[in-house]
Amino acid sequence: MSDSLENDRSLFALGMGGSLSEDAHSARGVPELFAGDAHLAAPRLERDRALDVVRGLCIVSMCTAHLAAGSLPSQIAHAVVWWTDGAVGFVMLSGVVVGMVQRSTIGRAGLAAGQRKLLRRTGEIYLANLALCLVAFLLVAFDPSRAGPYPSVKALGGGVSAVIATLTLQVNPRYTSILSLFVVLLLLTTGAVAALQRRRVPVLIGASVALYVAGRVWPEVFNLPMQPGVPGAVNWASWQLMFAGALLIGWYWNAPAVRWALASRRMLAAAVVLVAVGAAIGWTVRLGSPDRWRAPVDLMFSEGTLAPGTILLAFAAVLVAYRVCRFLVRVAGPVVSPIGRIGRRSLDCYLILSVTVIVAPSVYRYSRTGLVAVAVTLAVLIVMWGWCLCRDVLAARRTTSDRRTSASLHA
Repeated sequence: MSDSLENDRSLFALGMGGSLSEDAHSARGVPELFAGDAHLAAPRLERDRALDVVRGLCIVSMCTAHLAAGSLPSQIAHAVVWWTDGAVGFVMLSGVVVGMVQRSTIGRAGLAAGQRKLLRRTGEIYLANLALCLVAFLLVAFDPSRAGPYPSVKALGGGVSAVIATLTLQVNPRYTSILSLFVVLLLLTTGAVAALQRRRVPVLIGASVALYVAGRVWPEVFNLPMQPGVPGAVNWASWQLMFAGALLIGWYWNAPAVRWALASRRMLAAAVVLVAVGAAIGWTVRLGSPDRWRAPVDLMFSEGTLAPGTILLAFAAVLVAYRVCRFLVRVAGPVVSPIGRIGRRSLDCYLILSVTVIVAPSVYRYSRTGLVAVAVTLAVLIVMWGWCLCRDVLAARRTTSDRRTSASLHA
């Protein structure tokens, strides 16, 4: 999400706390999972630039999907990785960062401090969601032709009904339901970190799996609606399982098992194979597989409800992307730095994208498969980069000023 999911610039992402070379672990094989906690505390917290770049790539993927679906860049971006996309990676990596930051915060200041940070961040995202809903309502008021995909105050039964529906997350304009999803996920995380702080990982996993099963059995109960009476595609009970898994990875980021998985050639090879198998299945279905295979494929792979196969492919794809981005950061850091800058402020960039998606068709209608769509996507990415640069400059100046003030007080 933005510079830090927990509003803590210095804790945005943890370093590895040591070498991630596979050779360091090859002698003893796969480390025991989460064996104790003494070795998990990182001696120093620093930004992981590869995570920033992966998150930036997720934003790029969402831009091509929402602004230029069907264009050549969009087809290239989504040709290899099937059943998952930038939005899935965006949510997963946010879970990783939340786990990192929460472990550090709770270890330093206690559980209550960590939960307060979560609630503050939840409130910020909730307000951002309300702002996007307001944009959608105003758009329909000025351009009634957009009342199909976006709600109108009149269609919701008047001002009071519209306000109640918006405040209770019953209004989720097209392509913006991720914000409501984050509100629910972060509220659930306040309980999850309490379980992790008490080392009750099996309880957390059991509760998450049970909720996932309930979401798959009764999707109508857990789907976030586009507006009252209009079901949406995002099932928060399904997405929370992936988020909980990412939260565990972030919480145990410095555990030997996680460090081994992030560096292991065997894990990388397995992830590449999974992504390739997913792509093969996807292309087979698209090019016309027998009807008898479509039902089981739909059961195992779906994005809105995050079927089991989709979650597995998502983790595999993110692992491959992370390893590639670690390599690119080492050999071509300046080239990928603009994408990393976008990734550091990914919540800001998501809001810029969402406003563009809502407003742009009322200003200028264009084909999403042509060069104009590509130009619009590129322009939006440039605006995102410029916004992030301004925020980073202001943050750096504020940090410098704070240090000078602190130095003068101790002089």
